Amino acid sequence: MKKFTVALLYNLKQNAPHHENEPWDAWNELDNEKTVGNIERVLRAGGHEVIGMEGDVTLPQKLSRYKIDIAFNTCEMHYGASREAQIPAILDALRMPYTGSGVLSMSLSLDKPMAKRVMAFHGLPTPLFQNFVTGEEKLDSKLKFPLFVKPSREGSGMGISAKSVCRNARQLREQVKWCIDTYRQPALVEEYIEGREFTLGMLGNLPWSIKRRSDDVPPAPIAALKAAKPKQIQSQVPDTLRVFPPLEIDLSPCPPEEAGLYTSVIKGKLYEVPKYLCPAPVSKRIWGKMEKLAAGAFAALECTDFARVDFRVRQDTGEPTILEINPLAGLQEGISDIVMAGEADGIGFAALINGILDAALQRNGLI
Repeated sequence: MKKFTVALLYNLKQNAPHHENEPWDAWNELDNEKTVGNIERVLRAGGHEVIGMEGDVTLPQKLSRYKIDIAFNTCEMHYGASREAQIPAILDALRMPYTGSGVLSMSLSLDKPMAKRVMAFHGLPTPLFQNFVTGEEKLDSKLKFPLFVKPSREGSGMGISAKSVCRNARQLREQVKWCIDTYRQPALVEEYIEGREFTLGMLGNLPWSIKRRSDDVPPAPIAALKAAKPKQIQSQVPDTLRVFPPLEIDLSPCPPEEAGLYTSVIKGKLYEVPKYLCPAPVSKRIWGKMEKLAAGAFAALECTDFARVDFRVRQDTGEPTILEINPLAGLQEGISDIVMAGEADGIGFAALINGILDAALQRNGLI
């Protein structure tokens, strides 16, 4: 197989800018040197030449020093409502292929209310919600307590704590104000879903994302997936997209002050405490439904190469509901959810990283 020169792009926590009164979890999403080193190691083991560099506004100058075939992008960036789209935008302008989703997908998915609007348009179940920009907005009458509050444009559990679950108007207003003031962005308020928490990782692409002959017209992605009946789900998810088994995050071993939530503290400091069950002990019906919905969200947000979709299964109805989609899922060896799910499906860390690269190479017509 052909070997490539890969620019490994990252944002290290140690290089993050700091500002006065920033929250303790401000840079939870950024990588450490160990994570970047592990990705570089397995890419080199795959036979590729790897050149690592911090992703920032000087990236065009740094890339120009080398003959790069493709970039492996892990950059979260630091500022802006669409910060995860900034490196893909630079790479698009340079006409350089890269791994992961593009500008539109990254922008939409980072803005949770926008992503929920897209999913709702396509009939994908997601909790009822309202976006609070000033904190003074009147609460939508469709929303009933308890409600859940979190920053609208963050990941890795940032801003989530026991106080995120609000059971009355006073708690809601206080948490919304705190969220807006602390994270300097709108607050997402959504119905709180009592139930078990799951996540499904995906590797690969939908057929219409892969470069093909101009006369080969792909089917409409959402229509094709929505046509699936539950008993036909396995055959309706295309062979080019591998959906890993559902991983359940059992939070019962966590400290009671975390209130049974996948909080910033757990994701940032106590990630070894929960039980991670994969494949999760669920019925074939729930497994198949989550698989179909995950692929549907992947298609609706036009994701590429890999992503992760988070669910809660409603305690009252037993139906899965999409919490959010992350097309730039963390890739920490042995720790990140998508890595653990891949391992449970027979895709080890090296195979996952090189699989993401291969998916991008194929999508761009390079292999």
